[in-house]
Amino acid sequence: MTKIALFGSSGQIGQAMLRALLSTTFHEIISIDQPASEDKAKDIAVGSEDKRRLKTVGMDILEASTDEIASTLGGVEVVVSALNGKALTTQGKIQDAADKAGVRRFFPSEYGMHHIYTDEKGRGILHPTWNMKEEAISIALHHPAIAAGRMTYTLIGCGDFYNQDREKVWCPWTQRDAPSYTLHILGDADAKVDFTHINDLAAFLVATIDNPSVSENKSLNIVSDHLSYNELAALLEKYSKKEVRKVVYPIEAMHRAWKDPQDIPEEVKGKSAFPDDFWMLVKGMQGSGRFWRPPGQVHNDLFPDLKVMTFERYFQSRFTS
Repeated sequence: MTKIALFGSSGQIGQAMLRALLSTTFHEIISIDQPASEDKAKDIAVGSEDKRRLKTVGMDILEASTDEIASTLGGVEVVVSALNGKALTTQGKIQDAADKAGVRRFFPSEYGMHHIYTDEKGRGILHPTWNMKEEAISIALHHPAIAAGRMTYTLIGCGDFYNQDREKVWCPWTQRDAPSYTLHILGDADAKVDFTHINDLAAFLVATIDNPSVSENKSLNIVSDHLSYNELAALLEKYSKKEVRKVVYPIEAMHRAWKDPQDIPEEVKGKSAFPDDFWMLVKGMQGSGRFWRPPGQVHNDLFPDLKVMTFERYFQSRFTS
């Protein structure tokens, strides 16, 4: 597989994927994104050799027709969707275009872990953020091209992204110059959680592309570390040599926040790029001991050369460099 089209390369995950594709493979890459994002893709391709392998296409995916998208995919063998939010609604159209262009492999946008929230009355509820992703995945995996065998798929999931620099409350340890750190925890601080470094996800993507028979028609997951917030706090204190404060809310705080957003603690309200109630659900699932995958559903071992960034390695690099 030598020609890859990446949709959404300007996003947080898409940028990491583009860097990985340009730095660890020799494939030809087409970055298809909003016209205003073309320069961002070019900036990522810092080396002259990288730039020769990168083609950027400015396109308003929301407005473009299937035929217009298909016209950019000539010779493309792999389409990777790193879309989110409103742009995710176009993924079906992109897959239709990929089918018209004869694309062999499709990577739907997943890159997470979804949970059904059970309220105090025992009703299962899927948060709109997770539901949007689930619906897009269902459409992708049941696409006529997949059913007919004209196209194969690879779906990649992961743990909680722990190196989001923009998330000063969700990932406070990313703020290296902070005088101290506060971890906001729901439920059991000893509950184990799956975490993933964004660059590990991107490297895993490249490995699945470079090993197409291993990843054909598979749902795969990449995890960088599996530890509790108490263990995380101890590592953070050890390497940052700063005070680490733990604020632990009872799991009931998740139920209160779901019923009434005004009950979300003031310390975290409005502090994330994600909706407040979504933040509370993710932390609540973690503190409930549900935010990890069992053996057999983590696939790091498929690619033994892929060395993941554990929290200890991350903290060592971040605070001792």
